Parts: sequence; C-alpha cells; structure tokens
Amino acid sequence: MGDLAHPSKVRALAQAHDLRPSRHLGQNFLVDENIVRKIIAAAHLNGTETVVEVGPGFGALTQELLRAAGRVVAVERDPRLVQILRQELGSPPHLLLVEGDARWADWPRLLEEAHVLPPRQPGSGAGGVPEAGEPRAKVVANLPYAVTAPVLASLLESGVAWERGVIMVQREVAERLTAPPGSRVYGALTCLVTYHADAQIVARVPPTVFWPPPQVESAVVALTFRPYPGAEDVPREQLFTVIRLAFQQRRKSLRQALKTRGAPWSKDGVDHALAQAGLDPLSRAEDLGLDQFLRLTEALFAF
Repeated sequence: MGDLAHPSKVRALAQAHDLRPSRHLGQNFLVDENIVRKIIAAAHLNGTETVVEVGPGFGALTQELLRAAGRVVAVERDPRLVQILRQELGSPPHLLLVEGDARWADWPRLLEEAHVLPPRQPGSGAGGVPEAGEPRAKVVANLPYAVTAPVLASLLESGVAWERGVIMVQREVAERLTAPPGSRVYGALTCLVTYHADAQIVARVPPTVFWPPPQVESAVVALTFRPYPGAEDVPREQLFTVIRLAFQQRRKSLRQALKTRGAPWSKDGVDHALAQAGLDPLSRAEDLGLDQFLRLTEALFAF
C-alpha cells in the first residue's frame, strides 16, 4: 500500500503546496488504507479493465488502482490537485489524468482516448444495453456530497457500458440509492440507479477516515450494471419524465401529480392510464417500483 493514503503524507503535501481543503468543492480526502483496500476489493478488478476514477484527490485510491487495473482514467476538478498527482504518480503509461468537472465530462470520449471504446458512430451514444462483445469499463469514485446526484447522473446517462461501480457517498445518500419502494428516502435518484444497476451498501465509513473529517458518516455502495427487464420496450426519456413529475410533488397522489400543467400527456387520460396500469390513483410516487413506473409510462403515452 502506498503512502498517499497516510494522513501525515497528505497533510505534508497540502502544506508544501499551500493547499487548504475547499469546502466549496466538498474536499474531504481519504486517508485510511483499510477503506482503500475495501474499495479496491469491491471493484472486482482483474488487471485488464479500464477504471474511471472520479475525484482522485491526493491519489490514495489512484495509486492502488494503477497496481490493480489495466488502465486508469482519473478526472480531477481542482488544478492544484492535478499538479500534485502528476508530481506524486509520475507518468505511468496506463494513466490518463484529466483536469475537468465530472458533472460535464464526455465519458465515451475519455474512454475512447483511453483505447477502451471504439470510435463512436454518428447518432450513437444513447443509453441502453451494450452490444455483445462491447468493451466495458468500471468506475470508482469518492464523491463530494454536494455533487453526488449530478455526477451519478452524468455517469449513468453517458451511454457507456459500465460493468461495475464502487462509489463512496454520504451515508444518507447511500440509503437513498438502495432504498426499496415505500421508504421515505426512496426517490427519483433511486429509480435512476435501479434502471441501470443493482446497488448494495458494502461498507459503512466513519468521518475519521477523511482529512478533514466531515460532519457526517459515509458509505461505500457497489453497483452491478445490467439491463433492467422490460425497460427496452419503454422510451427512456418518457419513463424519466413520468418519474420526475411524480416525485416533484411526492406528497400528492399520483392522480394529482400527473395532472400538473405542462405534462406531455392529456390530463383527461391520467385516470384511464392509472387504471390501465393497475395502480391506485391515490397512491404516491414513493409507493411505485420501477416495474410499475414502466407500466404507467406505457399507459400515459398510449392514450
């Protein structure tokens, strides 16, 4: 295990570069070898795949990924940290270090540069089930709490055929990602993750493994990507339009929430669609699993 996971090394680097962790950027750096090992183990690396790392920070995970994976694409927003990473990691041929914001990253293009995906054809890049034999990639991320949702959406909606993901997030967010229907924390983000992957909390993480320590606990979530059964029959954009509008007014009944102004379906058809989908019009968005949202979407857009 390299020394970039040691608190003393990280503090020394920060002092040498006059770097103070930015609250605005949500910078809480991982400084615990045991958690690094757990994340690496959860990624199920075999030495040949390409791993995308979001937010490498001082490189605690990066240095171990470079030992365990075939190639690493690390995306860091803070230019000060990019400079430190180049200094500490050198220029290994299997590392592509990118300065940029993961919320807006062109993941297919980055993986293309990393020689993982073939050149995209015009009109391709949509999400869905990967073609047989299509190269896959894995993603590992210690996500700043404030940008967890947009970074996850960027990754999931990129069209990349991800195979596995291991993300460290705020514990409350981890519980949202893995929540069952009917839970008070179940929401649109849960549905987005469920559409793409099976999610499981594999470790709970105390604040003491970070520098500086955050005010909340964290958790490591493993994502196993797979096509969702039946999803290929429903346009994705339509499905998530329904989910978004339903959860925007989550305390209202489905009948009320779906009759909102601007919805791309007839208000008069909402009751018929709910009946067609076999749903109680007085139920709420949080009561519906993804299967039910798929049925509801088909019924709404068929009317």
